[in-house]
Amino acid sequence: MSYRPREFWDRRLAEHFDLRGTGETGLSLAYNRACYALRREVLERALREAGLDPAGRQVLDVGCGTGFFTAHYLARGAQVTGLDIAPTSVERLRARFPAARFVLADVSEADIEGRFDIVNAFDVIYHITDDARWEAALRRLGAAVAAGGLLLVTDTFVDLGTLASHNRMRPLERYRAVLAPLGFTLGEPRPTAVLLNRELGPLRFLNRAPWLLLALDRALLALGAGHGPTISKLLVARRAG
Repeated sequence: MSYRPREFWDRRLAEHFDLRGTGETGLSLAYNRACYALRREVLERALREAGLDPAGRQVLDVGCGTGFFTAHYLARGAQVTGLDIAPTSVERLRARFPAARFVLADVSEADIEGRFDIVNAFDVIYHITDDARWEAALRRLGAAVAAGGLLLVTDTFVDLGTLASHNRMRPLERYRAVLAPLGFTLGEPRPTAVLLNRELGPLRFLNRAPWLLLALDRALLALGAGHGPTISKLLVARRAG
């Protein structure tokens, strides 16, 4: 069966409108909560190092899913626009977060209205498996960033090819080729996890103790671990002011 993004994600979110829907559906909600707790910490550290406080800023939450990052940015005092390909996401988040604005759109097909200080695209763009559509989407995300603003995007940034029907990893050079002409300076991708959110092989039983994995990942990231080719990483790209 071919991958149809809108149908795939709408069905998945309709079945799991919690962190499993945008994370690991085959693992527990507690496991996914640990994964997202670490993502939030990585995000906060990246924003601190970039010197950009979300308070009062315009934020675009791309692939807003079940609203994890929308809620985070709203709590930080940002003005948030959520964008998702799945009608289930947009309909439910409009009811859950009346202070935010939500748009049903596919960034590989439609331009983005407005300019934003932060364009947040965690675990989104590598789900665009067609290369031409991926490039169009990345260019639109870059164009939506205001002068001096940040684009936050995750990938392995190594060409691992198609790991699943809905995953296609691409090297950092591909990102640079699209973003540099738009005036972006790309930072060094930083790992978002070491043990969480990945196949552990014979240590898979540790998935039953997600908070232990979270504690281990915090320690490993503090020690500078997590730069292997299969590790998901966060790229912080700043647009020239």
